[in-house]
Amino acid sequence: MEIAVIGSGMAGLATARILKDAGHNIKIFEALPGRGMDSHSTEFEGGLIDAPLRVMNPHLWKNTLSLAAYLGIKAFPVRTYMACSWLFEDKTETWLTTSRSRIGNLPIINNRKGIQQYGWRLVKGMLQLKTAIHQFFKSDQQDMTLADFINKNDIEEVFWHGAVMPVLYTICTCNPKTIGEWPAKPLLTFLRQLTDGDALLRIQGGTSALVDGLINGIDIYSGSAITSVRTEGEKVEILNSADEKFVFDRVIVATPTTKVEEFLNAEQFADDIALLRQFKFEQGDLVIHTDPTVMPPKRKDWAVLSYMMDRKFTRQQFTVWLNSIEPSLVGKSPVFQTWRPVTEIDPKKVISTVTLTRAVVDMQTVALNKELQERHKMADRKVFYCGSWSCDGLPILESAVTSAMQIAEIFGAPLPFKGLKPKVEVAPQLGY
Repeated sequence: MEIAVIGSGMAGLATARILKDAGHNIKIFEALPGRGMDSHSTEFEGGLIDAPLRVMNPHLWKNTLSLAAYLGIKAFPVRTYMACSWLFEDKTETWLTTSRSRIGNLPIINNRKGIQQYGWRLVKGMLQLKTAIHQFFKSDQQDMTLADFINKNDIEEVFWHGAVMPVLYTICTCNPKTIGEWPAKPLLTFLRQLTDGDALLRIQGGTSALVDGLINGIDIYSGSAITSVRTEGEKVEILNSADEKFVFDRVIVATPTTKVEEFLNAEQFADDIALLRQFKFEQGDLVIHTDPTVMPPKRKDWAVLSYMMDRKFTRQQFTVWLNSIEPSLVGKSPVFQTWRPVTEIDPKKVISTVTLTRAVVDMQTVALNKELQERHKMADRKVFYCGSWSCDGLPILESAVTSAMQIAEIFGAPLPFKGLKPKVEVAPQLGY
């Protein structure tokens, strides 16, 4: 079949690759001048900056890493360390730093103050969380939100709000209230895997290498915003911003649902639009910069992930130190990514600011997803929808690939990458 894919984020690219390899003719349409998936990547002093930086747990990003392996793209292991600091006082105080054990790659506290002041509370919280998660997965009442889980289990506050929630901010990139409304199950699955000691992986060449593999041999029309999608008999007609007309057998819409009203025919797709309008999204700024004030005051406390928060846990920000996890930036000036900064960053040290849109996951979207998948099974269906928003799992990149796999199932397309192990090489030298 002749198939159009609208949008070149991870969901659109993965769908295009799967259907192309199943023998269909694919054209990708992207409103941005480049490729949506890596449109924010940039160079810095000859090194690569992925925006956002992607580090993957081999269990939680299973399909994403399998797809990369299928494309011949290798990965390398990285170790993540964290530092937590109190903010909004006379001076910034780093109260916790971690490293990982040589045997088992397990997280350990490695600063004296963290052990003396908070060691027992952190250990107590870890044991409480493990017990609560174990009981959760043994029970038959797993349809609860994360807030319900927190309220049901009295987990040590410093551990939960000072160490666990910041990690969830990093993965979900949304505000604390939104995370509380998430279904607990995918988040607790993530936390359970996080403590198992597996090394995290990064793709060699970053996001751009993955995009290159996904679009290999596929036509992509960049800077080609779609303005109209309408069915004409057994075909689907689409128009772009250049008033070019294309006719396809099927169309895959892989954009945020907030965009569909810009091009879907309002009369023909009224029911779809009404459903898609109910999905929620949040936006936030990712600031890429060279201002070290987002890091602990003492250089010896710098870590891959730096979390800063007030003592009441009402304001927080997290920063990724890129040089410690991207080989091409080793030896370069320190460069950082800070998500939704609450401290002022020197404007002269800002490289770029990227506005990211994230789907909100809650019990309502879970129900909406089920309804959408049922609609996809209709015999006369010609337009389909996919994206990270169309799955209730975690993390976002993996949800996008999972949604592409759901589309593949509808089309009867094989998944030759499913179950492939990532091709992992010895980690390049990383600098701290």
